[in-house]
Amino acid sequence: MLVHQSVRMADHAELALRINSMWHQAGYASSEGHARLAALWAADFAAVSRATAPDTPAPASYDELRPYISRARQLIGQGGNPVVVVNGDSDRSFEQMALDFDRTPHVWKILVGGTKLSRGFTVEGLTVTYYRRTTRQADTLMQMGRWFGFRPGYRDLVRLYIGREEPMTKTATADLYEAFEAICRDEELFREQLAQYSQLVDGRPQLTPAQVPPLVAQHLPWIKPSARNKMFNAELVEVRSPGKPIEPAAYPLDSAAALLRNAGRWEPLLKVLRHDPEPFTVAAQSGSGTRTFSALTASVSHSELLAVLGSLEWAREGHFQPHLRYLAQLDGTLATVDNWFLIAPQLSQDTRAAVPLMGSVPLTLVRRRRQEGKSALSRIAGVEHRVAAQHLVDEAARLGAEALALRGAVGSRTGVVLLYPLVVGDSDQVVQAAVTRGVADASKVVMAFTLIPPSSATDSSRRLVRFQAKDSSQAENAIVDALA
Repeated sequence: MLVHQSVRMADHAELALRINSMWHQAGYASSEGHARLAALWAADFAAVSRATAPDTPAPASYDELRPYISRARQLIGQGGNPVVVVNGDSDRSFEQMALDFDRTPHVWKILVGGTKLSRGFTVEGLTVTYYRRTTRQADTLMQMGRWFGFRPGYRDLVRLYIGREEPMTKTATADLYEAFEAICRDEELFREQLAQYSQLVDGRPQLTPAQVPPLVAQHLPWIKPSARNKMFNAELVEVRSPGKPIEPAAYPLDSAAALLRNAGRWEPLLKVLRHDPEPFTVAAQSGSGTRTFSALTASVSHSELLAVLGSLEWAREGHFQPHLRYLAQLDGTLATVDNWFLIAPQLSQDTRAAVPLMGSVPLTLVRRRRQEGKSALSRIAGVEHRVAAQHLVDEAARLGAEALALRGAVGSRTGVVLLYPLVVGDSDQVVQAAVTRGVADASKVVMAFTLIPPSSATDSSRRLVRFQAKDSSQAENAIVDALA
C-alpha cells in the first residue's frame, strides 16, 4: 500500500504513527476484525472481481480466504510496525533497507512518503493507493500516478482512494480525480496530434522537436516550457484540422463587457436557429444501446461563420489565430467549404428551462468549470454531441459526391459547429443568476463552440501545421533570449 499526502518529512512521521496506531487497534486477529473483512469482501472485492475479471480465479467466499489472513497479518506487521517511511531522512535508512524488491520481491508493508516515493521508486505488487497531494504541474502530477499500468491478472484488486476536495488556496479546492483524468486526456490528444503531424510532406517532417513547445503550450497551458528569462523560438502560425475538432477554451471569462460583445457577434447566427428541435441518436459510451439528444439547428454560409469567428475576443491575444488562418483559406484559396451546419444541443426536455439569448429562440444554458487558476474552460462539447457531429462529417466524407443531404444540410463540403451558451460555475445557482425576467444575461454567458471542418478542407500538400521563427536571425536555435 502506498500513502502519499505531503512532501514534508514531519507530515510523514505523523501519518506513519497514525496508520500504525490504527493497525494495532484494528484487531485483525479477532472475530470482529474477521467480520469487517468478510463484509468488505462481499460488498467490494467479490463484486468488483465478478464484474471486471470474471475469468480470473477468485475465492467463492471469505471463508476460503480466512486461513491466509493470519499469515498476511504477520507479514504486514513483521518487526512490530506495518509502516515504512520512504523519504530522504537518513535516520530511517535502516527501515528503508527492507524495500529491496530484488532480494525480497514480496514486501508486505504500507509505504508512507513524499517526493522520493512519487518519482522513480518502483513499488512491486502495489495494489492500494491513498493519494491526496496537490500540484499545479501536469508533468509532476503524472509522475505521481503510481496506480497506472498494472499488469494483467490483478487489475480487479487495485484500489485508489483519492482526494476530491483538496485545499489549493484559502478558498479553492482541487478534485484530484478530475485532474488526473484531464491530464490523461490532454496527453492522448497531444499524441494524436503528433501522429498526424509526423507524416512527411515533400520528404520533410511537418514538425521538428524545436517546434513542439508552442504546440504543448497550447494544449497543456499550465506547463511552463522554459525559464522566465528564456523563450522558445518557434511560433505556431497555422493549424489545419480537416475532419478534426477545433475546440478553443480561452474565453474572456473575467470580462463581462467582452462576453457581451462576443454574444452580440453571434446574434445573426443565433437568430437563424430553427424553432423545432431535431433528434440525434448516437451509440452509448458504455458500449450498449444508444443515446438520444435534441438540438436546434441551422445552416449558414462559410462567410457568415467566418465573420463571427474573426471578430471574437479571447483571454489571450492570438489564441485562436492559428486556426483562424486556416479557416480563412477555406473560401477556395486552400479548399472550399460551402456551408456550416450549426447544432445547439438542448440539455433539457423541459422547454421552461430554455431562455432566449440576444433575440434567439429559447436555448438551454450549459454549466462548465474553468481550469484552476487559468482563463480557460475545462471542456466544451459533450461526448455524445461530439460523436454525433463527427459522424456527420465522417459520413459525408465516406459518401463523397453522394453526400448531398445528410440531415438535409450536410454535404461533403459542409462543416459542423456545436454551439453552447455556457455559464461558468459548479452549481445550478450560476445558471439562475444568468437569467433575468426569462431572458439570458449575455454579459454572464460564454458563447463557446466546437468546429469540425469537412475532411475535404485541405490541399494536396497534406501539411497540417506551419511555424515561423520569432527571431528569424536565429532560426536554427530552439531557444533564444527573451526580448526586453
